[in-house]
Formats: sequence, C-alpha cells, structure tokens
Amino acid sequence: MAVGPITPRTTLLLTGSTLTNNLLRTQAELFDAERQIQTGKQINKPSDAPGKISTLNALNEQIEARAQYTQNLTFAQGLLTFADQSLADATDILIEAQATASSQVGVGSDADTRQAMAFVVDEQLAGLIEAANRQFNGISLFGGDNGAAADGDVFVDFLGGVRYLGGSESLNLDIGSSSSQALNSNGIDAFGALSSRVRGTADLDPQATDDVRLADIDGADARGFRPGSVEVTIDGTAVTVDLTTADTLGDVVTRINDAIDGVDPAAGTIAATGTGLTLTANAGHTISIADLQSGNAALDLGIDGTTATGASVAGSDLRVRLDELTNLADLGATIDFASGLTITQGLTTKTADFSAATTIQDLQNDIDDLDLGVRRESNDAGDGLDRVSEVSGIALSVGENGGTTANDLGIATFGAATQLADFRDGLGIETVDGDDLSFTLHDGTTFFVDISGVLTVDELMTAIQSAADAATVAAGDLTVSLAATGTGLVFTDSTAGAEDFVIANAGLSNAAEQLGILGNAGAGTTINGTDEATVKVESAFTALAELADALRRNDALGITLAGGKVEDRLDGVVNARALVGVDSRRVQDLLERSADMDIADRQLRSLIEDADLTEVISRYGQLQTQLQASLQVGSISNQLSLLDFLG
Repeated sequence: MAVGPITPRTTLLLTGSTLTNNLLRTQAELFDAERQIQTGKQINKPSDAPGKISTLNALNEQIEARAQYTQNLTFAQGLLTFADQSLADATDILIEAQATASSQVGVGSDADTRQAMAFVVDEQLAGLIEAANRQFNGISLFGGDNGAAADGDVFVDFLGGVRYLGGSESLNLDIGSSSSQALNSNGIDAFGALSSRVRGTADLDPQATDDVRLADIDGADARGFRPGSVEVTIDGTAVTVDLTTADTLGDVVTRINDAIDGVDPAAGTIAATGTGLTLTANAGHTISIADLQSGNAALDLGIDGTTATGASVAGSDLRVRLDELTNLADLGATIDFASGLTITQGLTTKTADFSAATTIQDLQNDIDDLDLGVRRESNDAGDGLDRVSEVSGIALSVGENGGTTANDLGIATFGAATQLADFRDGLGIETVDGDDLSFTLHDGTTFFVDISGVLTVDELMTAIQSAADAATVAAGDLTVSLAATGTGLVFTDSTAGAEDFVIANAGLSNAAEQLGILGNAGAGTTINGTDEATVKVESAFTALAELADALRRNDALGITLAGGKVEDRLDGVVNARALVGVDSRRVQDLLERSADMDIADRQLRSLIEDADLTEVISRYGQLQTQLQASLQVGSISNQLSLLDFLG
C-alpha cells in the first residue's frame, strides 16, 4: 500500500498557546497605552525605561532642591524689602532731627523753645530704636548673626544709653557655588552701633610655645603657615620631614627632633622659644633646615636656610596671634595683672579683677561679669587687645586701679599713648600761635607751655615738664603723672609759698579746658585732671541723645556739633539702605534666574517622561483593532472539528 506525503499539522495546544500569548501581549500594551493616556506619562515605573530613570531621578531631585532654594530666596526678598522700609523710616527720622538741629542754632531760638524741642528729639530717638528693633518672621532686621534680648530686641535701654546685643556680621544665605547672600543687615553697618575705639596701643608680644596652633601664626613671611615637607640635614645626612598634618608648633618640634634623633640623638634639637623656633647644634655637629623644591613650610616657620654649627640660631619672628586660649604667662610684655583696672560706662564704675585669670578668655570673662556692655577683641595685627563699647549715648573710660594694668594692656582710654586728636569725641585740642597753658606754683613761679605739635599724652607731659625745667623749677617741685586710679592727669606742686596753685588757659587758648586740666587748687598741692578722651559709640542713637542733651542745656555749640553727627549718621543709614537695595536686586535676579532654570528642568523632564498623546492615542486604536482581530482569529480556531484535520 502506497503512503502519500505527510502534511504537517499544527496542534490545537500550540495554536491556543500562541493565540493566548498574542492576546496577553496586546492586552498589556493596550493597558500601558491606557495608563499613558490617563497619566500623561510614558514612564511610570523604573522598568518602563531603565536607561532614563537615573536622569529623571536627578532632575526630580534638582527641581525639589530648587523649590526650597526659591523659597529661601523669597524669604530673603521679603526680609530685605522690610529692612529697606525700616531704613527709609530711619532716614526720615534723622532728616527730621537734622532739621530740628538746624532750626535751633539760628537767630530767634531761646531756652524754652529748645527745651520743648528736646522732647521732640526724645520721641525721634524712641522711633529710631523701634525701627532698629523690627523683625521679619522672627529674624531681627538689624541684629546681624548673633544675640537678642528675651523679647527679641537687639537695641535695649542700658545704664542710661542704648545697648546693641546683635552681631557684627550679617546673616548669610547659601546660594550655591561657594557664594552667600546677606539675609539681613546689622546694627554696626546700619546705625554705627559699636565704638571704633578703644584700640590697643600695646604689643603684648605673644610668645611661641609648643601649644601655639599653626593656624594662629602669621608666619615669618606674613602668609600664615602653608603645610608641606622640609629637609633636615644632620652632619651631611638629609632627612625629609612631613609637616603637612602638623597642627601646633609642638608637632613641628617633635617631628624635626625625631628626624634629628634618627640620625644622631646627640646632634642637637629644635625648640619653640621667644617669638619663633630656635635650632641648636651641639659641639661638633651641624644641622640645617630648608624647604624642598616649591615648598614654603620652612619659610613660613622662619627656619628656611637656617644652619647651626655647634651653637644655637634663632629663626625669624613667627608673629604669633592672640586668641582666647593664649596663656597670659606666654605674653612677652610685662603686665601688671594683679591690680586690675576700672571701667566707667556712663555714671557706673566697676573694677575688673584679673588676679585669677590665666588666659585671654579669662580676661574677657572677668570683663563680661561686670555687665557694662564692653567687648574684648584682638586688634588687627593680632598682637594686642581692643575694647569695644556696645552702649550708645554714654561715655566709656578705662583706667587704672592703683597699678598699671590698663596702660600695660594698652587699653586705657586716657593713657600715655592716647592721641590728643581723640580728645573731645574726636574734635581734638585747639591750639593757638604761641603759648597754650599757664602754670602758677605756690612759690610764685609762673611758666607757659606751647603744645603746638604735641600729639600724645606722653608728649604733653614731657612738654610741661620741659617748660617747668626751663623756668628753673627744681626737680620734683612739680610732677605730672597719669592717675593711679581712674583716668586723667595728676599735677602736684611741692613748692612752698602763698600763691595759689593754678593751671589756666594762656591768652586766647582753650587748651587747658579742653585737656581737662583747668583748675585752681588754692593752697592745695594737687590738681586732678578730668578724662576728656572718653569713648562714645558714634551711632545714630548717640547723635540724637547728644542733640536732645544740648537742647536741654541751651548749648548752641553743642546743638551744632550734634547736628553734624546726625548728618554723618544719616549718610551711614543712607549707605546701609543702598547696600540693602543692592542685595535685594541681587536676590530678585537670583529668583528670576531660578524660575528660568526651573522651567528648563521641567521641560527637559517632560521630554523624557511625558507621553506623546497623539502617538499614544493612535497606537491605542491600533492595539484595539489588533486585539479584535486576534479574538476573531481565536473564535474561528475554536470552531474547527476533527474533520478539518483529516486529509
């Protein structure tokens, strides 16, 4: 029996499986298209586009971060806008006060009118304080980066004046790229809230010790300390010493000595002494130190090229700077810490006791404990101390307490180094051609002193003593010295006779009065001068307080001078407002730039993430047709019988 060719048959199982898979795939694609139409997104989960999801995540994080950044800028803009308005109000107040001063120095002003106008200035002062204490969402507009009273005020009534509790720097907002933007102003820039004097006049000569941090030295080349390695050569053997991680001079000393000991422990040593490092080579040995190529560590440490042969060689002065942790015992200057000093703020005088102090911070703590509104700061050179008053409207003086502490520290308001130009709130001493001072002693001796060209209190004392010597006053018969307690000059007449002991102005000069030494002791032997070199905070508050005081005293000259100070501080407030305006403009620019970048980021995200609805809807229709066709094919397949497969 002949067998014909075999015709391949597709089983029902395989056909059904293929049909089912096609239906499932079409339904899945149809569901995905429906989801894209509903959400508008072509990517709804990482598996939808693994290659794009990392970019999307980065964009989403950037958009969220920018939203916070924009919120911060919006807050800063609001604060700066409010600060601008407050400075505008302060400007108006000072303009009104300036007009008051001008109106009260002309013809027709009398004591009663000036008394009445003093109350007006009092109200202007109160209004200025209110403007300076304004806040925006809990942040002081003019408090800077620090401090406030319990009620949030940064300008408070204190000892008859106005004390500033805020910081010296403004709050800053991080705007990225290592930049920052001022968020508020501070009372110093806006209102001149801290004194510019007492500036330290003494070099306290901080010494180099093992404990001195390398961050606290200006370095022999005045560039600080630049970390690196140095080469130490001991009797011809060179060793590289790594100082990149050194933190203190003690670290430097230890590492270099370890290198020396590694070659020959008997060769010598290096030590921190005096104002720098001292290299010592013992007898029969030679040690030298130098920077490696392009290095600066040895140069900054004052020992680059230093060679010691059987002797000690001192390196250059490291210019050690004072900081809070500097030990008083490490100061090269001789200072009387036992006596302490007196501080007078307005009508309040207190004594600072330094007998238990061991560090610079202890000195500050002792001052702070007096609660007189006086800050300690290191001077710009880093070798002395400054005293800064926080209280406007009253005078500050720093003097002795029976010793020499204030002058030794260089912070006496009336000391040997005090400039005559600083007397009378910076007006200085007015001299005339010829003699300025007249002295009459008990024995009838009279002499005169020309102080033209005299610059300091020390030079003044020398000029007076020289004039007395020229008048043949015996040594010791007239002495002039600084007050042992408090401030001012003390004159002692030890001569005998019936004449009064008198210090007076000579001719048309007012120098004796302006120096605070005008006086008649009668039969007494001593004339105690007053301190005419007290320090006042040259703030807008001081200017208004002095104007009100001059009006009450019916003092035309005082009104004129106070009016000039009001004008000066008006310029300061106007400048501060201009700076706030610049900051506000910058923030506005940043806001606009941020908005543009946000739009760009969102557009990019949309290109990656959003669905093309036209294409998706078209594909959705195709998938529906495809699904319908698959179902029809399946329906036909399911109607086949066994006879359809028999040949």
